[in-house]
Amino acid sequence: MSNITRIASIRAIFAAVEFIEAHLREEIAVADIADAVGYSLYHFCRTFNGVIHHTPYDYLMRRRLSESAQELIETDRRIIEIAFDYQFNTPETYSRAFKRMFGTQPNQWRKQGTIDRHFLMSRLTLEYIQHINKGDYLKPVLEERDALRVAGVMTLVKDDRTVMAQQCAQLWEILAQELGSAGNESELGDYYGIVSYPRGWSEHGFFYMAAIAVEGAETLGASLVVRTIPSSKYARFVHKGPDKDLGLTLEYIYQTWLPRSGESLSCPLEIEYRGQDSRGSDDLDSERVIYIPIR
Repeated sequence: MSNITRIASIRAIFAAVEFIEAHLREEIAVADIADAVGYSLYHFCRTFNGVIHHTPYDYLMRRRLSESAQELIETDRRIIEIAFDYQFNTPETYSRAFKRMFGTQPNQWRKQGTIDRHFLMSRLTLEYIQHINKGDYLKPVLEERDALRVAGVMTLVKDDRTVMAQQCAQLWEILAQELGSAGNESELGDYYGIVSYPRGWSEHGFFYMAAIAVEGAETLGASLVVRTIPSSKYARFVHKGPDKDLGLTLEYIYQTWLPRSGESLSCPLEIEYRGQDSRGSDDLDSERVIYIPIR
């Protein structure tokens, strides 16, 4: 596919996504979406799946279920009313589809009272669609990793990942100052950014740790947190692009790769491998390795 054809396909499929979003609560068929962007049904389904990595029907259902899941938590509307709003004709149809996506029934979801936004299908942006179509670098390698012991500084991030990039840049500066004052950087290992998600993180925020691998019982200063991450199986991804776009890669991992892979998370964290260079990057061609622990 030429670059011009690829760009045209991405823009057409983004128009289809926008059409879907405008009709989430209405009765539409995949053929209606294809007609809206001027594609034959066969060509549309093939192109949509190639660009989005979901079939049009799967994306439509996952978006309806995700929006309904948020309403279950954020409103006191009856479950059957929410189901009908999103074009599920019977409570049983809605419950079956909901459990397939979220692993629980709608009433149980409501009782738990919190949302893990990793498992909701977000409204896709043009920026996201362009990002995941840069190449095959989002295909992971599965590997086993030994336990990792790190020391570093940690903060609670309450905003989105664009703001996170700014906060974390400051955190890496603080870590560099602490290691410089300890005077033993040459004895330490590679740098890692570690994100961990406590219960209710979607509302309260997640933790980010700027860290460096350590062994033994080095004296690193009382201000540094020491943490050991146990050995695990990981899916290893390569994020390509500036640090501010890391959230786009993670969105793909959680919302597209994970549900299609048959794998499941073993614990709610991410490990960002930075090697010997702790500095962030604004380079469009820079690469960053991301590890997601899986069972």
